[in-house]
Amino acid sequence: MRLTIALFPLLFCAPALAQFPAAQPGTAGPKAASHAALTLDYIAAEQALWGVTLAPTHYDPAYPAWGYYAGFAWGPSERLDLPEPEQGKVSQYLGRFGLSYGLTQSIYLYGGATYHMTETRYTNGITPLCTDCGPVWTEDKDYTWGAELGLRLNLGQHLVIGAGYNWATESAVISLGLR
Repeated sequence: MRLTIALFPLLFCAPALAQFPAAQPGTAGPKAASHAALTLDYIAAEQALWGVTLAPTHYDPAYPAWGYYAGFAWGPSERLDLPEPEQGKVSQYLGRFGLSYGLTQSIYLYGGATYHMTETRYTNGITPLCTDCGPVWTEDKDYTWGAELGLRLNLGQHLVIGAGYNWATESAVISLGLR
């Protein structure tokens, strides 16, 4: 279901993308200028995550259509329902990094590795007997590694949109940004 939601915007872009010529392997083409895209990302996990991604593209004559990307996302901290005087909270973070390949001058296929970290911090409600002491916090981190795959589209001169699927969170990734 989430994969369908991620690919839904691409259905409306297909007719508009037919006008762009396909990239020729080994050639950079007339508009072979390097650029970088900066996007705001929404990851539709159980708790929604928001993040940023930097996606530079270079035009090395040997590898004209390749680029890379790196992104980080975070979710809201959520308080744990613990009996008084215990305290606790849960936070989520997502790291993304990988490669992109230009299918045309405006369509990029991207894929890479991701990790989803759930950080749980809590106390047991016991405060040590000393002056100016506070409760002892315990921290647990749970990592889930996965992969992601998606498409990034350059619409016009500066607008970039993207849609993909992330297997670490089992959710869609929607991106909107500038290049």
